[in-house]
Amino acid sequence: MEPRSNIPACAPESAVADAPLCTLARREGSWLASFVAWFPDRPGALADLADLAAGQGVNIERLLFDRGRNPHRVELSLAAAHASQLAAVLDSLAALGHLPDASQASGEAPSEEEPLSITDMAGVLSFKVAVQNRPGTLAALAGRFRAFGANVIHMCYDMAQDPDMAEASVATSGAREVAELLSELTRAGYHYHVLWRGDRDADVDEALGLSGVEAFLFKLRAVLPPERMNSLDELFGTSQAVRQALAEFRSASGVSGEALAASEVFANILRLAALALGSTGDRFTLRLSGPVRLSEQVGMYMLSCPEGANSYLLCHPGGMAMLDTNFGIYFEDVMDWLGAHGFDPSRIDTVLATHPDADHAGWAGRLQAQYGARVLMHPDAALVFEQEDRTLGRGPLAGINRPFTRLVGRLSGLVAPGNIEAFEPVGQDTPDMMGGFRVIGRASVADLELLALESLGGHAAAQVFYFNPQRGIIFTGDYLLDAASLSPRDRDALSVHKSLLTSTNTDSGIFAKEMGMLRNFMTDVSLEQHAKGGRAMVFPGHGEFYAVEQAGW
Repeated sequence: MEPRSNIPACAPESAVADAPLCTLARREGSWLASFVAWFPDRPGALADLADLAAGQGVNIERLLFDRGRNPHRVELSLAAAHASQLAAVLDSLAALGHLPDASQASGEAPSEEEPLSITDMAGVLSFKVAVQNRPGTLAALAGRFRAFGANVIHMCYDMAQDPDMAEASVATSGAREVAELLSELTRAGYHYHVLWRGDRDADVDEALGLSGVEAFLFKLRAVLPPERMNSLDELFGTSQAVRQALAEFRSASGVSGEALAASEVFANILRLAALALGSTGDRFTLRLSGPVRLSEQVGMYMLSCPEGANSYLLCHPGGMAMLDTNFGIYFEDVMDWLGAHGFDPSRIDTVLATHPDADHAGWAGRLQAQYGARVLMHPDAALVFEQEDRTLGRGPLAGINRPFTRLVGRLSGLVAPGNIEAFEPVGQDTPDMMGGFRVIGRASVADLELLALESLGGHAAAQVFYFNPQRGIIFTGDYLLDAASLSPRDRDALSVHKSLLTSTNTDSGIFAKEMGMLRNFMTDVSLEQHAKGGRAMVFPGHGEFYAVEQAGW
């Protein structure tokens, strides 16, 4: 492959975001018009543009299009001997609705037409091709793409940098069509050099014109077992919703840091799902810590699955309870592991979950369906599962979180419980509030009482913290994590979660407030426990559990 530094550079959109809609200049006996146009993401769209220019004797001196950045936006510079020729092209483009107004120049396309999805990597081809700098040259090349039904997903031609060479990427229906297109270019006398051609061993990151969603889904093929690939069409549909949500958020946020964070969160949440998918079956490992005595009858073991989330197995003479369950795709692996190590999973009669995210409640439904376990969660958890929306429409990032919830749930095998039971009522001697959090009920595991403290909703809807005042222990889910305790592998997984916690909370401001409230609350609890000769403990959703006095807050 030719070094990328030798390829004509496509300027980033930000470089022209503040440029005028159209500039017209006189240059050595000719006229030059530079502008941005919008086109539908379909085969033949750029060929129609090139034909229009060639029909007026207008030369395309610069054409920059990258579908991966924006599936509709094309940057153009056109040259002609007479200004009237350029005016004719511009008038035609305007009449067809291809010229944006001032509010659309650097944003999303005015068309509501959904961009196409590329589903076969073998049908993608990137190459450099020799061209002549004269009217009709790009029209002839684009016309051959159109004849084969090939959609241009990236094109870069800049006369100022390399007047004799263009770079193009096209998406066809498969490997056969790619081979036929290359044969046609050879027969037509084109000189070209293939830069990237999709096949089983091709590095998707080298492909130009793919969206981040498509690149991820192609990578997903390497880790998804064949029986799960039948849901690929649905995942592509979900990914379009994610793309739209991100576009809406960027539009609302401009170029702020929050907008950039949204893009990073999107990549991280997909990477998290891929990490889980790639660590099942023969590649599954489970780390167990404990036992820890929580009461006279209850001993606790912490189970950490490969991507780092914790589940807590509470064992007592009458049975077992599971506090938080991991991604659903781990269910069979975890049950097999428990059975092989002396824990009969059929004895799990109760499931508690801190919140309904896929990595904390992923197989609550499987435990209920297979072993008849009762499931206790916040009363809003049923709505989260039903609507597949971890925010329930609340907070500034609700639009992004809705498709994220759906995508991760589907990728990770989330099975929602069919029935969620209410918490038991608390006694009259239990205060209504603790640490600033409302006490909404209690759950009993043998002689261990856990009070459900309702979150303010900073991280996710339907979040609770389970607190035992007698022993000073609290299960916090994705709050009060101890990142320093992680192994390098788990630290990499936690970096994903850390990004999620700072960027896709229902409300990051409320989340930060809650974190401070929890720290103050548990600091006071620690002092009380120390006075009694005990130690207050935090059992988080990721990382090791720890004594509050060791936290260093």
